[in-house]
Amino acid sequence: MAESYYRTISGKQYDNELLEIAEKATKRSKAPIGKNVAKTLFDAIKDGGDYTDVEKRTVKYIRDNFQFSPEADEYLRSEIRKWAAKISVPAAKKKSQSKSSAKKESSTKSKSSRTQKTSINVDESESSYMEIYDAREESSYEVAPTPEYNELVALNKFQITPKQNQLGKYILIGLIVLFFLVLIFFGVRSCNRNTQSNISNQGSESSQSQETNSRSLERVNLQTGNVSSQFDSQSKAIRYINDLQIRFIKQSMATEDLAADKIATLAEALKTYPSIKVRVKGHTCFIGEMDENKILSDERAKFIYDELIKNGVNQSQLDYRGFGETAEIDTNQTESGRIKNRRVDFTVLSVNPK
Repeated sequence: MAESYYRTISGKQYDNELLEIAEKATKRSKAPIGKNVAKTLFDAIKDGGDYTDVEKRTVKYIRDNFQFSPEADEYLRSEIRKWAAKISVPAAKKKSQSKSSAKKESSTKSKSSRTQKTSINVDESESSYMEIYDAREESSYEVAPTPEYNELVALNKFQITPKQNQLGKYILIGLIVLFFLVLIFFGVRSCNRNTQSNISNQGSESSQSQETNSRSLERVNLQTGNVSSQFDSQSKAIRYINDLQIRFIKQSMATEDLAADKIATLAEALKTYPSIKVRVKGHTCFIGEMDENKILSDERAKFIYDELIKNGVNQSQLDYRGFGETAEIDTNQTESGRIKNRRVDFTVLSVNPK
């Protein structure tokens, strides 16, 4: 059980559960860790009821080795700081109470010793009258000091006069008022900025919504393409097949303009060399749900497979398979990279001897 809870890295122990949360979040996408994952990490830390040294080391390791969005990083740091301060309050209160108890005990002992000293002085000589009077007067102040006396003691301790104390109150009230005014100012400014941002980004948000929701599996009819290359050797045909890619429009079955010519040329190569067996592979970018992307990639591969058969390729030379978003050839963080990832490509599986 202990081995599964901790993970040893470079001779140091780390919390395995926190590491797995960060690793699973970054496994599917290279995008920075978002606020939802940061909340999951914080809930896992808080679940134990204490912020241990292993957890502190693990959080530092995760923040050093995994990329967080600014919002997620700020959330994780601030929530851990507030929670750590909250759980430390009971311990601090208990410590304060123990100090207060010790102080009272010390005061009691001090009073007892003074009383004993006074009694001794009374018995020792007749001239102890003044000492008895002083001791009684001092004892009365210690036993029942007035509130005014305590206030003067506190003010003298910190070298603060009553006027200075009153001035400090005014300054504190002024700072609180100023703080709230600043909050109101930035709140109004933030609202205005969000309003302008919503207006300016309305077009981009709608386009992103269309990009996610406009998924279409309806096939687009292709015109008869033109053969652009002739292959005088089987090796050249194989090289062409392995390098060939046919692009698709995002979230649809629509192809690039040159798709018909590429399919016609590929069909010519396969008919010229019928011993070549090819796999047609469909791919998508990472926009959309993973299951839906797998279906879309299957449909794209099947579409090209059917078009090759229409162009006269023997069915025994072909098979097809969809890989969804799992076989990217460029980054999904840019539009140009996503365009490259939305494709069908080909792999020569075998060359049967004649």
